[in-house]
Amino acid sequence: MAIIVNTNMSALKTQANLNNATNSLNTALNRMSTGLKINSAADDAAGMFVASNLNTQIRGSKVAQSNVATGINVLQTAEGDFGVIEDNLLRIRDLATQAANGVYDEKSLTAMEDEVKARVEEINRIAKSSNFNGLNLLDGSIAKTDPSGLRLQVGANSATETNAIYVAPEVFDNASAQALGLYGANSVNNFTSIEEAFEFASTAAKFIADVDVALQNVTTRKATIGAVQNRLNSAADSLVTTIENATSAKSTIMDADIAEESANYTKAQILQQTSATLLVQANQLPSLALNLIG
Repeated sequence: MAIIVNTNMSALKTQANLNNATNSLNTALNRMSTGLKINSAADDAAGMFVASNLNTQIRGSKVAQSNVATGINVLQTAEGDFGVIEDNLLRIRDLATQAANGVYDEKSLTAMEDEVKARVEEINRIAKSSNFNGLNLLDGSIAKTDPSGLRLQVGANSATETNAIYVAPEVFDNASAQALGLYGANSVNNFTSIEEAFEFASTAAKFIADVDVALQNVTTRKATIGAVQNRLNSAADSLVTTIENATSAKSTIMDADIAEESANYTKAQILQQTSATLLVQANQLPSLALNLIG
């Protein structure tokens, strides 16, 4: 091997190895301190891209979980109000059945009529007051806002067919006594008022059919609410699985193996120390030329 002064190749190679060892040491140290295998796009551009998409889906799915829970709360609120309306309708039916028995005098029929009126007023009040976070549930306004019904976002993405559940607008139709068909245009017997329905025992008997129509309307809506709640519970279970799988995939890409990085750190540390020692010796090689000159 030639002895030269101007270019010390041994020192240059040893310095390159020292730089590589130092970079590896810093990389291992950074990964152990952050717990991440990818700390910048330069570490793994493709991996960071995939992990970013996974993180988007995880965050969106967590928001969708909250949406599902809120949607269930909305439906439970509506179902609870329908339950109260149903109780009132059942009592009205009892009174109509009682009034259909022709053994009561006018005062007795009037007393029954008064209670029916009071319960009708309560049904109307509930229909107007049923509300969730400012959203009126039983006055028919939801269908005016969106003819498709109440949209519940249950997924992380935009496609409606895979990320949304609609509650039919009919569920939130006006639930007032008249709209339910107790009297007026929607009634079976076209009674114009409760007074007309309780005028005679025979009219009270006919009124039972009108109450049955109203009851069927309410129970149909409650059944629809129950079916949607089951769908939402299923969607919630699916979101849990989606989040778990996406989180696991993200962890595989992003999270550092501390045991592996610890071994890499030790290896790089030894190589750094070795290269530093050898660099000192390599830098002294040109001094051999002085021996030849002397």
